[in-house]
Amino acid sequence: MHCKRSITGTIAGAITFATLAPLAWADDSHGFIEDSSLTLNTRTWFSKEMASKNSLYRYTTKDGAQTSHSRTAPVEGLKLDFRSGFTDTPVGLGLDVSVYSAIALDHSTAKAAGGSNRMLVNKDGSVVDDWSKLGIAALKMRFADTQVKIGRQQVDTPMMSFFDLRALPASFDGASLENTSVKGLTVKAGYFDHTSPRAAAGTEDLNLQWASRTVNPDWNGYVGADYKFGDNWRASGYVSRLQDVWNRQYAGLAKQLQWGELTTRVRVDAYNTHSEGQELAGNISQQAYGLTITPSWGAETVKFGLQKIVGDEWFDYVRDSNAMSLPNTMGSYFNGPNETSFQIAYTRDWAAFMPGLTSLLWYIRGWGIDGTHYNGGANGAYTLATTQDNESHYEWGAYLIYAFQSSRFKGASLAVGSNWLRTSSTTQIEGNVEEARVVLNVPFRIF
Repeated sequence: MHCKRSITGTIAGAITFATLAPLAWADDSHGFIEDSSLTLNTRTWFSKEMASKNSLYRYTTKDGAQTSHSRTAPVEGLKLDFRSGFTDTPVGLGLDVSVYSAIALDHSTAKAAGGSNRMLVNKDGSVVDDWSKLGIAALKMRFADTQVKIGRQQVDTPMMSFFDLRALPASFDGASLENTSVKGLTVKAGYFDHTSPRAAAGTEDLNLQWASRTVNPDWNGYVGADYKFGDNWRASGYVSRLQDVWNRQYAGLAKQLQWGELTTRVRVDAYNTHSEGQELAGNISQQAYGLTITPSWGAETVKFGLQKIVGDEWFDYVRDSNAMSLPNTMGSYFNGPNETSFQIAYTRDWAAFMPGLTSLLWYIRGWGIDGTHYNGGANGAYTLATTQDNESHYEWGAYLIYAFQSSRFKGASLAVGSNWLRTSSTTQIEGNVEEARVVLNVPFRIF
């Protein structure tokens, strides 16, 4: 069972969109035009990261290497999304096209401090003023209860999933299939060979998110299904292969229970990963488990998350794919070698006092992070794991999210919050960081 996490152009790009959009059947009754939509989504993104203790941000200027204890990323993200219907033919044809643009709202090299996956900078440390690309460009085909997409797209599975918590989301080049022929059952399959990252104008080869060096497999493929059955049950099972890196299996099971006014959702997740083929990232043998219990009473929800990694390397996934259907991921990740982690989160809906307002508080602690027995072989890509000797870290976070209630701003939202991460070791990847964010989303439906 997969749950998506949330809190929540250039002239050339416009010409490209205008060129592709008319590739439709002229007769509106076919449904290609009737079921089409065009939406401009704007996202004003601001984050300020503040490193403490021995954590530093390193960047380059004309005066040489520099360091800083803070960096900011103010960006305006723009997405023009066209979604067509399907032609009224034996095999219905459609088109999804999105033009993405991002504009840097501050150009200070010192404030950007080398950038991150929040803001794009040049090799010399200077901020890129703006960048644009085709975020989505996919031909879609529908036959009976099967839909196939070919091209640049976004998918949502435990094996590969797009990430939409920055100014712009990532997307992937390849093909996907979804079938709903059996009631309650959704079968999904996909094959992808390139990534269009969150903070970049072009595409890049597939890579790993947590490896100590670059690993470029040729493709990632998966097949699986989600099945809703019985009284509020949901089960999922997927298998995938990241070519010459690993074979991975996933199983999930969820159940919603009702006792009077108390609703409790229980979910378990499990991954099994073993290296395969040429073992481009070295020897990998790992399991990851998650248990989530979420009771809700009226306007209040509490989440308890228990997570365990069994293996001497980080639980990893394709970079920018967010493919981690485990409970303990918020501002930071608790996926270290052999790590055990626990989360408690509290969500309150303040509709009775202010419709549209929600608050979120959370605390996650991870311990037993130990990769001292890591042995990846000649191609081992997680050598930093050997520096993790019974380490720990914890995170606090707090957010306010407001969904605008006016029909004029339907779909608009504002999120303001911060999270604090503290680690027991300077060798942990994410370090000691506090981050404040302000994110304003405003969509404009054109048709």
